[in-house]
Amino acid sequence: MTHIRAPLTFAGAMTQVAGLIGYPTAAKIAGRAERTVYAWAHPTSKTVPPIDQALAFDAAWREAGGAGAPFLDAFAFQLGLVIERQDACARALVADVSNVSRETGEAIAAALSLTNSNASPLDAHRAFAEVTQAGAAIDALQQRVASFLRSGAGPGAGLTGVTR
Repeated sequence: MTHIRAPLTFAGAMTQVAGLIGYPTAAKIAGRAERTVYAWAHPTSKTVPPIDQALAFDAAWREAGGAGAPFLDAFAFQLGLVIERQDACARALVADVSNVSRETGEAIAAALSLTNSNASPLDAHRAFAEVTQAGAAIDALQQRVASFLRSGAGPGAGLTGVTR
């Protein structure tokens, strides 16, 4: 059964390189068994060639007339996704901080209005509503900040900035 190799993945890069230079040649470059190269080209494989071998594959690709550098392109694309996710998380954090600032400012202003001698029950209800909204904004900020904490074990350990 043919497996679809997504572009700009390491499996896709290995498939591209081996398709041009041949699996036996790729195995010789890597100093590994041909089945290892096939495994690297499989889209569900958890293993990838080490960086020095990926560099050698890109060089062999170029030497054989290929344009670009499949492993470099895959790495750059995947790094770009990670950076974009991190930037998106930072932007979301800034938005949450901004929201907390606005909501707490409105809550403080509404609460201070209750110190006026002519404050009405409606003013008290408005202040209560503003304080409730500020609390909800702080809760949302707490969740966002928690997403930046490093915790756990395994492949996801230490990842920060998970958007919610």
